[in-house]
Amino acid sequence: MIYTLTLNPALDYDIYMDKFQEGDLNLSKEVNIRAGGKGINVSKLLSNLDIKSKALGYTAGFTGDFIKKNLYDEGIESDFVELDGITRINVKINNSSKETEIAGLSPNITKEAEEKLIEKISGLQKDDILILSGSIPESIEKNIYKKLAAMLPEETKIVLDTRGSLLKENLNNNFLIKPNIAELEEMFGTELKTTADIVEKCGYFLEKGVKNIIVSMGGKGALFVNKEGAYTADVPKGKLINSVGAGDSMVAGFIAGTESGKSPEDSFRLAVASGSATAYSYGLGEKDLIYRLYNEITLKKEGV
Repeated sequence: MIYTLTLNPALDYDIYMDKFQEGDLNLSKEVNIRAGGKGINVSKLLSNLDIKSKALGYTAGFTGDFIKKNLYDEGIESDFVELDGITRINVKINNSSKETEIAGLSPNITKEAEEKLIEKISGLQKDDILILSGSIPESIEKNIYKKLAAMLPEETKIVLDTRGSLLKENLNNNFLIKPNIAELEEMFGTELKTTADIVEKCGYFLEKGVKNIIVSMGGKGALFVNKEGAYTADVPKGKLINSVGAGDSMVAGFIAGTESGKSPEDSFRLAVASGSATAYSYGLGEKDLIYRLYNEITLKKEGV
């Protein structure tokens, strides 16, 4: 079974408009209200690819109820720990080439609530996959992802998708990590100008036991690295509508490929197609678009 963990979910209110003028009345041309958070996005994209998963994490109040119902309506199983307060609301304004986000406040996670989540995750088995995605709330220790991974059998595939120092603090023989280029530069404190520079930095993660690394590079495509080699993929053609959830979609695409028996390289192609499909959509990428883009993607082997 695949489990996704979202410690910091949100009710996402996405607003699309032609232009945004601060201090004035602005008209929307499209709105989308949905359950959000990186792990939840992964579960949703997996569902679009006909792969089942169970969403774990924390919810609270009427916004938490919306998230659970939204997932239920989409046929996604969930098992959240309930908190006092309300799950945050994030407002995202998309106008032409700009995206503006206003993040709400997260509810407090008590030690008792943390123990309840640990109890749920401790039951995972060696054949399961656990996807640890997103930020870590202030009320939880910053190495919680590493702590959870260390509880599980060594054969359990652990995916880690978080940023900066959190990524470095929570590495634990992960099956997959997916930093973007800016996050890598932040982590290593240096500008990465060439593909060779990025591949070299990925060696750090391989030495830490990470099996597969995807580095998203925006309009420049993506890079895949494992012990067998490195590959780059260009972004397939399309009109950028929304970058929210594109990175999460890449994670879901790679896991979907792995679960369907694809090679690591073809799973990487599916990851790039999934991320691109979301970027070219008002919501998360749909299966038909994902596989159309998948067939357009070619990989280039890089020297290591």
